[in-house]
Amino acid sequence: MIIFGLFGKTGCGKTEILRELKKKHPVIDIEEIAGTRGSILGDLYDLKMRTQEEFDRIIEKEIKKAGKYGYVVVEYEGRKIGGDYRIKIPELLANIKNYDYKILIDCPYECQIKRLVNIYKPRNEREKEMLINKLFILRRDFKKPDMIDMLDEAISLIKNDQYFEAAKLLEEKLYRVHYMRNIKNIKPDLVVYNEDVKKSAEIIDKFIKEKLWMRKS
Repeated sequence: MIIFGLFGKTGCGKTEILRELKKKHPVIDIEEIAGTRGSILGDLYDLKMRTQEEFDRIIEKEIKKAGKYGYVVVEYEGRKIGGDYRIKIPELLANIKNYDYKILIDCPYECQIKRLVNIYKPRNEREKEMLINKLFILRRDFKKPDMIDMLDEAISLIKNDQYFEAAKLLEEKLYRVHYMRNIKNIKPDLVVYNEDVKKSAEIIDKFIKEKLWMRKS
């Protein structure tokens, strides 16, 4: 099975693009199946993560379904996904070497941060407390003083409703390090600068069709 993978930093719109592509192509949405947004804060608020057993059953079914088409589009999530606990992703989709075509999604920095704020900004005081508690839990996992100081600053910003500044800090000091590890390991076959989700999906749709046609020729 041919695998087209979407790669890129968090907040660049990969999930939104994937949902557009789902209208025309077989797609496996790992985040949706797992019940998480995929990032460190992915299980916040109203999301309820599935168990490993539930995840394995559904994703195996989705892989078989995609296999009938001979190809699939996936957002690369690494080997595990989750928040408080981590769900293991099948080797087929966890190993970068299995991805035949790697599509790198980028976007303007301002757009990226605004998207992160839209995703994670709490809607009420209960959610605000959940977000702060999540960062306190995350803080306990770090030993380096600079990371602890960074999370303390992020918590202080959130307490003062400075969500844009908090998102910038977390993206630059936490998220970016994680995602750049994967990006550095790939040589992209296509780079899409995502300012408009529908237009980006159209570019990728054309790329997928061209590659499938070339394989049949």
